[in-house]
Amino acid sequence: MQSEGPLAEDPFAGAAPGDVIGINIQVPSTWYEFDVHPATVNRSIREAVAERIKERPELAEYQADLVRTLKKVAREARNNKVVYSGSMCEIVDDEPMVASLTVSVTAAVNETTGETASTGLDTLLGVMTPIAGGRRPTDPWRRVRLLDLPEAGQAVRAEGIEDIEIPDDNRSYRAVMMQTFVPFPGSDPKVAVISASTPQLALVEPMLQLFDLITSTFRFVYRADLDTES
Repeated sequence: MQSEGPLAEDPFAGAAPGDVIGINIQVPSTWYEFDVHPATVNRSIREAVAERIKERPELAEYQADLVRTLKKVAREARNNKVVYSGSMCEIVDDEPMVASLTVSVTAAVNETTGETASTGLDTLLGVMTPIAGGRRPTDPWRRVRLLDLPEAGQAVRAEGIEDIEIPDDNRSYRAVMMQTFVPFPGSDPKVAVISASTPQLALVEPMLQLFDLITSTFRFVYRADLDTES
């Protein structure tokens, strides 16, 4: 049996010339992007919210709610050892409307031997099971498919409505979820996992379309890219 677990340290450490040294993804300008490092995350969130309130003073009365919601998103991201986190947090009818997107880097490992396992598309497809929809539109369902990302090549996607377990808790919550698994180029035994979710079950298709648009901007970054920019 094969599984994928988060890498313990910087997943790009020790990259040789020509290897991937980072990732890039573009979210809408209205989203919040912040550092998820434990030492700086709270300050980063407060600064991001304060900057947004300068742009939209009508949000001032919701400042505490926005900070609290984004801290919760950041905490969940940190538990999953992500390398990128972005969040939408709008106030609609006095309630926060939230969506989040993270990118994590995982290594496929054979649970029996502890050795590196294949990250081929067939392997990734094989560990995902489609789920037929129930009677109600908010019942869990999942579709699985191959797709081509414009700047990252072929990937495997699972999307639908899922019951998501809360880390270190016995509870779960139901959310619109999209996960896209992108194998690293060449023989690198890693996978980038782009995970997007929202509790807005009534907006399942519009949110999946938004997540698809964001995910389509994903690309790997190489040292040569940085040399070109400089």
